Amino acid sequence: MKFRRILSVILAVVIVVSCAVVAGSLVASGADVDVAVTSTYQDMLDKTSGEDGYGLAPTVNDGTILQAWNWSFANIEANLELLAQQGFTTIQVSPPNEIKTGTKGATVLQSDNQNGWWMFYQPAGFQLNESTDNALGTKAEFVSMCTKAHEYGIKIIVDAVINHMGTKEGDDENTSGDPMSHVTPKAQVYEPEIYNNQLFHSPWAKMTYKENPNEFSQYESTYDLTRNCTSGLPDLKTEDQRVQNAIYDYMAELIEAGADGFRFDAAKHIETPDDLNELKSDFWTDTLGKVRKNYPDCEVYAYGEILNNCGVNRPFSMYTKLFDVTDSSSYWGIKDAAVNGGGNATPYYPNSNFTAANTVLWDESHDTYMDGATTDLTVLERGKIWALVAGRAGISCVYLARPDDATNTSPCYNIALGDAKLTAWSNATTKAINRFHNYFIGQAEYCTGNQNGWAYIERGNTGAIIVHLGDTKGGNVNLTNHKLSNGTYKDAITGNTFTVSNGRITGSVGSTGVACIYFDGEEPEPPTFPTSAPDPEGYPYKEGCYTVVFSNSQSWDNAINLYYWNFASDSGPYAWPGVTMEYYETNSFGQSQYFGFVPVQYDRIIVTNGEKKTADIPLSGHTGVWAEAEGENGWSYGTWTISVNIPGEEPTGVPGSAILGDTDGDGKVDIYDASFIQKAIAGMNGYPDYKNLAANSPILKVADTDGDGKVDIYDVSLIQKFIAGADAAKGYGIGEAIAA
Repeated sequence: MKFRRILSVILAVVIVVSCAVVAGSLVASGADVDVAVTSTYQDMLDKTSGEDGYGLAPTVNDGTILQAWNWSFANIEANLELLAQQGFTTIQVSPPNEIKTGTKGATVLQSDNQNGWWMFYQPAGFQLNESTDNALGTKAEFVSMCTKAHEYGIKIIVDAVINHMGTKEGDDENTSGDPMSHVTPKAQVYEPEIYNNQLFHSPWAKMTYKENPNEFSQYESTYDLTRNCTSGLPDLKTEDQRVQNAIYDYMAELIEAGADGFRFDAAKHIETPDDLNELKSDFWTDTLGKVRKNYPDCEVYAYGEILNNCGVNRPFSMYTKLFDVTDSSSYWGIKDAAVNGGGNATPYYPNSNFTAANTVLWDESHDTYMDGATTDLTVLERGKIWALVAGRAGISCVYLARPDDATNTSPCYNIALGDAKLTAWSNATTKAINRFHNYFIGQAEYCTGNQNGWAYIERGNTGAIIVHLGDTKGGNVNLTNHKLSNGTYKDAITGNTFTVSNGRITGSVGSTGVACIYFDGEEPEPPTFPTSAPDPEGYPYKEGCYTVVFSNSQSWDNAINLYYWNFASDSGPYAWPGVTMEYYETNSFGQSQYFGFVPVQYDRIIVTNGEKKTADIPLSGHTGVWAEAEGENGWSYGTWTISVNIPGEEPTGVPGSAILGDTDGDGKVDIYDASFIQKAIAGMNGYPDYKNLAANSPILKVADTDGDGKVDIYDVSLIQKFIAGADAAKGYGIGEAIAA
C-alpha cells in the first residue's frame, strides 16, 4: 500500500509524557480509485464512543463472548452498559432452565460440596425457570435482560444442558442399574412425558476411560460415550423423538424470549447423523436444525463444548458441520506459551480438525478454573492468553468472568450465586483486546508464534497485538514486520508510540505484557540532499551527520542507495534499500562518486543498487567506501577517511556545529524532533540513551534545549512551544547553530 499525506500537522502545545500525535491519513492505491483511510487508532476511538455505539460486532460469531458465569439476569442487565464499553458483543448466561434444587442464598462453592454452581448443570425440566428460589432469576427477568441487551447491541446466548437430567439428592452412593432410581423426582413435574416413559438410557452406568497416545482420556467406545452417564448423571435417550421434541420446544422458547444462540454442554455425548448403525440419530437436525429453519430472521449461533477429542474414530467434522466447536487442544498450547514460553502461541488454521470459522477458544473455562487446571493463572497471564485468543482472525472466543481474581478458589465459598463481581473482565487490558478484535473483523492475519520471547498477530496492514511469552513483564520490542504499513502506531493500553519502518516493529510494551497497536501517523519523509555542486575543498557536510561517499568502482547501474541502522538495537529509520545517494563527481580513476548523510546515532551502513550490495560496514566518522569483490554476505569493501566542507571553516573530518533542538539531524526543528526525544526517554530501540551520554556529547547538547544538563520532557515541551511560536520558548536559542 502506498501513502501520501492529506491532512496538515496539528500541534498541541502540552507538557505531557505521552508522544506528540501527528494527525494524518492513509491512501490505499487501488487499480481504479484511491480510498482514503484515517488513522486506525482514532477511527477505533470514534467507533467505540458512546455517541456512535460501542464498536460491537454485528453477530455473535464475529465478536467476543463473556461467560457471565453464575450471574443473575438482573445483575447482567445492571452491567450492560459497562459490558458494551468493554467491547463484549455477547453474554453467555448460565443454564436458565428449571433445576433440581433451589440455589438462592447458596454460594459458588458450598462447604458440603452441595448446592453450589454445579446445581445449574442438573436440569429438572427444559423450560425457562419460573421458580423463585433460583439464584439466576425467572423467565420475566430473562426476557427483560435480553430486551435491554439488544438496545446496546449485545447478544445473549444460553448455556444449554440437554444431554442429561439431574439426580436425586444423596445419589452419590447409588449404584443401581435402573436409571429411574437416579433421576430427580422434579423431572416428573416439569417433564412428565420423559419421566413417565422412562426416556433414559438403560442400564444406568458411568462412562469408562482409557488413555490414548495423545495423553488425553478417551471413552472406550461410541456406545460408552453417547449412552452411558456423563459425570454420573442420568443420560437422556436423545435418539428418541419425544426427547428431541422437548429440547426443540426449549430452544424455541429461548429464541422467542430473546436469546441469540446456545452453548451446548457436553456436546460430544450426544450422537450425530454420522454415527454408525443404531448409534446415530437426527437429534441435532430435529432440534438446532429445526430452530434455525423455523426462525430464519434470528442468528441462532451455536457452539459445542467438546474437550480433547470426539471419541474413538469420531472426527471433529461430525460436529463442526453442525456448529462451532471448542479447540481445547490448541488452548493448552496457547496457555503454555503465554505462561511458560513453550507451547504454540498461534496455532495454524485450518488444520486437520478446524478452520478459523468453526473454532472457539477460551482464556479458560469454568471447568478448568474449578478443577484446578487453570486456577493458578494470574490476571496478567489470563490477559496474555486472551490477547493471543481474541487477537486472531475469524475465531470466536469466550472470556470467563471469574467470581474472584485470586489464584485459588477459596473465595468462592463466600461469593453468592447470582453475584456479578468486577473482576478482570472489566479491566483496561481486556477492553483494549476486545476493541482490537472488533475493529479488525474481516481483516487478514499474519501470526508469529515466538520471536525472541514475543508472539504477535498482525491484522490487515494497520494493527497488531504483541504478547510477551513466559513472563508477565513488558519491555522493548524489535520485531520483524511482515504486513504492517510504515509509520507510527499507538498502543491502546499504554498510549506508547511504536514505529514500523525498515522492516521492523519497534516500541515499548507496558507492564501487562500486552500491546494493541494501531496505525496513527505516517513515516517521516526521507531527507533531501543538495543538488548544487559541493565546495571542491571537501565533500558535503550536514550538521549532526556523518558524510558517506561511495566510489562506484564496479560500475553498478541504477540508483545508488545508502541504508543505515544502529547495530545494538538492530533498527534504522528507513525501509530497505534506504535513501538515494546524490551524484558528486567522477574521480581521477573514472569512477562515479555519490554521497549521503547518516545521523551520528547510527553506526552501520550498506551501499546498494537494489540488486547488489556491500557487506555490513561499521561507521564511526566521515567515510569513503568502494566495492571490491562479490562475496556470500555481500561485496567486500574498502574504506578511506574523507574530509568534509563545513561552511566557514577549513575542511575537517569532525562535525563542528549543529542546531539546538534538531535531534534527528535534518537541519530543522519540527515535531519529529520532539517525538525523537520522547522515544529516546521511553527507551525505544534505535534512539540515544541520553542518561548515559557524556556531558560534552553533541547529541546531548542538541537535545538539552533548556540547558539544565539533562534531557527530559521539559526539553520536549520547549520544542513544541518553539514550533507553535509561544513566547515561553524564546530566549533559549532553539533553531540556532551551536558548537557541537
